[in-house]
Amino acid sequence: MPAFATIYEIRDRFKIQIEIKEYILNKQLLLSITLLFYVYSISFATQFSGKVTDLNSGDPIDSAHVLIIDETTGSVDSAFSDANGEWTYDFNAIGIDDETTVPRKFSVAQNYPNPFNPSTIIQFENPAAGLVQVSVYNVLGQQIDSRQQFLQPGQFAIKWSGTGGAGIYFYSVRAAGKTVTRKMIQLDGGKGSGLSEFYGGDLSRNLGLLKPSSYSVQLIISRFGYVSDTVSAEIDGGEYLETPLETVHSHSLVIDLHNDVLERIYYEDQTYHLKDRHTKWHTDIPRLQEGGVDIQFFVVWEDYRKYPYTYYDNAFEMIDIFNAELAANPNTLAQVRSPAEALAANAEGKVAGVMAVEGGHVIENSIEKLIDFYEAGMRYMTITWNNSTDWAVSAQDNRSRTVGLTDFGRKVIRTMDSLGVIIDISHTGIKTIEDILEVTENPIVATHSGVRSLKDHYRNLYDDQIRAIAESGGVVGIVFYPPFIGRGYVSIETVIAHIDYIVDLVGIDYVALGSDFDGIGDNTIVGLRDVTDFPDLTLALLEHGYSQEDVEKINGLNFMRVFETVCGDSPVSQPRRIAMKSTN
Repeated sequence: MPAFATIYEIRDRFKIQIEIKEYILNKQLLLSITLLFYVYSISFATQFSGKVTDLNSGDPIDSAHVLIIDETTGSVDSAFSDANGEWTYDFNAIGIDDETTVPRKFSVAQNYPNPFNPSTIIQFENPAAGLVQVSVYNVLGQQIDSRQQFLQPGQFAIKWSGTGGAGIYFYSVRAAGKTVTRKMIQLDGGKGSGLSEFYGGDLSRNLGLLKPSSYSVQLIISRFGYVSDTVSAEIDGGEYLETPLETVHSHSLVIDLHNDVLERIYYEDQTYHLKDRHTKWHTDIPRLQEGGVDIQFFVVWEDYRKYPYTYYDNAFEMIDIFNAELAANPNTLAQVRSPAEALAANAEGKVAGVMAVEGGHVIENSIEKLIDFYEAGMRYMTITWNNSTDWAVSAQDNRSRTVGLTDFGRKVIRTMDSLGVIIDISHTGIKTIEDILEVTENPIVATHSGVRSLKDHYRNLYDDQIRAIAESGGVVGIVFYPPFIGRGYVSIETVIAHIDYIVDLVGIDYVALGSDFDGIGDNTIVGLRDVTDFPDLTLALLEHGYSQEDVEKINGLNFMRVFETVCGDSPVSQPRRIAMKSTN
């Protein structure tokens, strides 16, 4: 009979001794089933569902792949989200009411509190006796602290007391052959002791311990262009799991090495303000936020042709504009002088603005004035613009191959090294670059240049120059100006061709982005019209075949390495110019 067949399926499936007694009463069949087992188990069909949305916009994500893993049996199945981001799954499962207090699986809670200052608690469940290791890393992947101990099964916690500056950190817990890594945010610098000893912890609030008649599943939710997310859940039936996914671009630390909006404000329209969203030019705060730009280098460029005798003063007038924009936008824009300050600003939801100077003519042959710019916040200086100085020859100069740094020029380079100012060699002459590499002890960068083998333009770099930059530990920021990188139709694919060339020549670790937005007029690349289009470049890189890890390096981590090396210990200081003004 069908009823008997169902019972025998249960017996065959679980090898449980079943006693069946058949009673016929009033022509109805009653079955009495005794299950002799140390727990009570029943077979049930369970439906659960969920929704996948974009973390930033909240919009539904269609065609997201939901991989469903039964952690008890190891079986794997899939579902896909529809146009509304919704998905549903029917699961035939076994519920177990187990009274044991031993954790059934390895689980790691999000640290609490998060963000934190100055300490936080990391909690986890250890399902089996064995060695457990907890490690903490900075955003560059460098291990800061680690502690390991042999632990019995149970619930445990460990305290982290911050030892360094504010910013994003990661903690990894390894136990039972698995590793879980999570992100935590430290609000202020700390001088704590790092990881404490392990101790027992109450995880019930954060982890949601196993419930009777439930089963464990692991869901891996993925979609092209997004960072996959893994969710562990206990399913009783009827659960609705909402999962936000973050785009690879949003997950990346995005750094643009060169933007000239300050120049445009100064020379073209001083009523233009970064707070407002505009339909002209390329840059404002709302568009930087939409484009996911975390760290923006704002460039001070003084046009030597318009003001040939007041370079220094005019440059500081442009810095005054930058300071006014900072004062007008305290909740969305912050000046930063070091990587730690930048990450702290990002953690507060602000664009981190770094001031840079383009063209060594602004220091007017004065080391003291160079120091003034540093103290005002300058963290890179382009050695020359197209015009040569008394101490360095530019790439446009016909002496580019034969004349480089003077003795004073070498002193400038050594001073930049000692201060912690990154050396930018875009626009700089061939012999000058060679001389710089002989003097400096730091990595150098070309913030907005291209590959000369792809487009023969004096602003671009020969292969041996690219190799020399890579050997120094530096990066080449690919410029978005069509005449520099292509001919005729110039698109995102043209930018990627320059990235490909550098990656093939020296590796993935030495290429970055330096748009030159608002320094290129209205002559923009197809698909990169302004700062809102950075996400499209990220997606195009993924479609081109670059991995998420590679894209994150290109978007910002490669330059972050240089920023940390040269400016990692840069102090926050009061600009000398402001102090001098106050005494007048």
